[in-house]
Amino acid sequence: MVKAYTKFAKAHWQQLLFGALLMALSSFGQTYFVSVSGSYFREAFNLTDGGLGATYAAGTFASALTLTWAGRLIDYTSVRRFTWAVALVLATACLLVAISANFVMLAVAFYFLRLGGQGLMTHTALTATARAFPQDAGKALGVIALGLSVAQGLFPIAGVTMMEHLGWRTAWAINAVLVIAGVAVALMFLPRQGDRPIRNRKDRSESTGSASPPVWRDARLLLTLPAILAGPFIVTGFFFHQARLAEQKGWDLATVAASFAVFAIVQAVASLMIGPVIDKLGPKRLLPFFLIPQAFGMLLLGLISAPWVAPVYMLLMAVSMALASTLATALWVDLFGARELARVRSFVEAGTVIASGASPIIMGLLIDGGIPLAWQALGCCTYSVIASLIATRVRRQSEPDEL
Repeated sequence: MVKAYTKFAKAHWQQLLFGALLMALSSFGQTYFVSVSGSYFREAFNLTDGGLGATYAAGTFASALTLTWAGRLIDYTSVRRFTWAVALVLATACLLVAISANFVMLAVAFYFLRLGGQGLMTHTALTATARAFPQDAGKALGVIALGLSVAQGLFPIAGVTMMEHLGWRTAWAINAVLVIAGVAVALMFLPRQGDRPIRNRKDRSESTGSASPPVWRDARLLLTLPAILAGPFIVTGFFFHQARLAEQKGWDLATVAASFAVFAIVQAVASLMIGPVIDKLGPKRLLPFFLIPQAFGMLLLGLISAPWVAPVYMLLMAVSMALASTLATALWVDLFGARELARVRSFVEAGTVIASGASPIIMGLLIDGGIPLAWQALGCCTYSVIASLIATRVRRQSEPDEL
C-alpha cells in the first residue's frame, strides 16, 4: 500500500499538493478554527455563549442556502478562476471579522467565512481532485485530506499566538493576507492542461429546463444522506460541548484536550489507508459500514464514564470521519459521474454545513432540558445504525430513481 501511494504521489504530486493546500486553507472558515476566537468575540460584542452561537448559526445556515447555487459555478469556469473567486470571498470574510463593529457585521462575516471556507474552498479541492482522478479517487482524496489534518494541528496554535501578541482584529486581517498568499502558492501547482470548464453557457441554459431532475429527488442520494450527514452532526456537536461533556463525565480537561490530538493523528492515518480500499472494493460496497466505528464510540460514551473512554471514542469517531471524507466524493463520482459531481457535491455540502451548524444548538437545548450528553450519545448510536441500514439499499440503485 505504501508503495502504491508513493508511486501515485510521485506521478501526480502537483495536482495533489494543490488540493491539499486548499483543504488546509479552508480552515479559516472551519468551526474548529473560528472557535478559538470565541472569547474575544463575546467580550468585544457583549455576547453570551448562546448569543454567539446563534450569530454563528445564522451565518452558517445562510451560507448553506447559497452553497447549493454557488458550488455549481465551478462547472462553467476554469478551476483556476473559480479558486481565485473563492479566495476573494474567504479573504473578504476575514477582513470583515477584523473590522466588525457589532454582532450584525459579525454575522455577515460568519456567512462569508462559512461559505468561502468550509463550503467552497473544500468543495473546490474535492471536486477538482475527484475529476482529475476518477479511477483513483480514493487514493487522491485520502492524500489531500492530509492538508486539513496538518492544519488542524497547527492553525489553532498559530491563531491563538497571533491574537495574544497582536490582538484578534490584527490577527484576522493577517488571516486575509494568508488566504490570498496561500491560494497564489497553491495555483502554482495546478496543472494548466485540462483546466477548462466542463459545461458551457448553452449547457447552463438547458439545465434550467427539464434536462435533469432536481438532485434532491434522486433516490440514490436520499438513501445516502442520513449516513453521510451523521458524522458532521455528531462530531461537531460533541466537539462543541466537550467542556460540558467533561463536566458530566468527571473527566479532567487535560484528558479531553489530549484526545483531540488522537483524533487528528488517527484521522490522517485512516484517510491514507482507506483510499486504496475504496478504489479496490468500490464506495457503494463500503457505504453501509463506515459508521460502525462511530456507532461503537457513541455506545461507549453513553454507557461508560471512565477516563479512557475519552481518547477511545475520539479515535473511533476519527476513523469514521476519515472514511466519510474520502468515501463520499468517490461515491458521487461512482453514482453520478464526474460531469454531475459539482451539482451533487454542492447540494450535499450545503447539507453538511447545516448539520454541523444545527448540532451545537440542538444538543445544547437538550442539555438545557435535562438530557445529558451520555443519553444523547446513545441516541446518536441508534441513529448511526439505522442510517447504515438505509444505506444498504444504495447498492440496489444503479439508475436514477425519483422519489
